[in-house]
Amino acid sequence: MKRVCAMKATALAVTMFAACAATVFLESGCSREDDSAPTAAADSTSNTSGPPEIQLTDGQLNAIKIGTVNTYAFPIEKTGIGGIDFQNNLYSDSTLSTPVPSPVSGTIFQMLVELGDPVKKGQPLYTVQFGATNVTVRSPISGQVSAVNAASGVPVQPDAPPAPCAVADVSIKWLLANVPESDIPLYHPGQPVSATVVAFPGQIFKGKVDKIYPDVDSNTRRVTVRCELADKGNVLRTGMLADYIVTLQKPVSSLAVPANGIVREGDGTMTAWVTTDRTHFTQRVVKIGLREQGMVQILDGVHAGELVVTDGAIFLDNMLQAPADD
Repeated sequence: MKRVCAMKATALAVTMFAACAATVFLESGCSREDDSAPTAAADSTSNTSGPPEIQLTDGQLNAIKIGTVNTYAFPIEKTGIGGIDFQNNLYSDSTLSTPVPSPVSGTIFQMLVELGDPVKKGQPLYTVQFGATNVTVRSPISGQVSAVNAASGVPVQPDAPPAPCAVADVSIKWLLANVPESDIPLYHPGQPVSATVVAFPGQIFKGKVDKIYPDVDSNTRRVTVRCELADKGNVLRTGMLADYIVTLQKPVSSLAVPANGIVREGDGTMTAWVTTDRTHFTQRVVKIGLREQGMVQILDGVHAGELVVTDGAIFLDNMLQAPADD
């Protein structure tokens, strides 16, 4: 009888253990389902079967701007820093200054100008004592005295260099730029040039490429490109540094998006956000090219006329990366 009671007690214990184990198993399964629910909620802003999508509330829309993809003319340019010159200090070339020789043989009676003086066309520069008379020599052009090579009492002859005086047309200055030898095929005489100097902020001096010198500096591997700049006010000075832009060819018209509408992702790809209803936004991978004046050239990824985020694209990117409960 005792043996039968013991067997019954053992069976009861086994039954109770099995029931407790089943209860624990069921409770454990509910917990995993509950833990997986936030994960599904975190993906609610993304389309797992296609490009990421986000829907914005009215308040969130205030953080972005939307515009249409249009074309923009991107200039093809080279920029750099050059030096202003008009006395041709670097190369032997007489095109900048006009020598003013004496028309007769005699001696300088009086020099009427000094180096650097501004002169008008026809203004007296010096006088030559020729026999019993004095001959007045006048400037053939308006400009600035760039050389004085004689003084009172010095003998002069019409064909004997150097001329007693020289005048430079300072309405045209030179910009001498040293460009990498690899860029030389890009430069040609006549290309438009614009330049600025720190002494006159906001003032742009226009001109053109005038000459490409033949020699390559063996140390710097650079070539000097000479540009002519218009300087009607005669404010540019020899030795000034100038920032320049050379337009190499006609602008390229292409699709473009403002720079604030493009985001560089962590893997290096570039993205934009496209919308059709101004509420739902889809992320697109785009291929970009030139950058100019806050605009980015779009080579692939969006089409003309599409609506894109033009400012605040990073705001959408951050929303996409944020946890679902943020």
